[in-house]
Amino acid sequence: MGGYHLRPSATVLRLRDEFPDFLICELHNERGLPSFVATRTENGGDGRPELIERGCAEELRKVLKTLGGGQA
Repeated sequence: MGGYHLRPSATVLRLRDEFPDFLICELHNERGLPSFVATRTENGGDGRPELIERGCAEELRKVLKTLGGGQA
């Protein structure tokens, strides 16, 4: 069945809990392949927003940890 699924997956909910300073969502292409996208809730020091996209949740988690996100 096509259409939009508005309830976030358990994976996205875990990422949101782990990285509260980021808005995180999961998108799917026409073949159903996922893409995980995150942006900071605040713009970076230069005033420009960041947009991070990765093909799996673990790749996104690694990038967000590198950027200093995550709970202590």
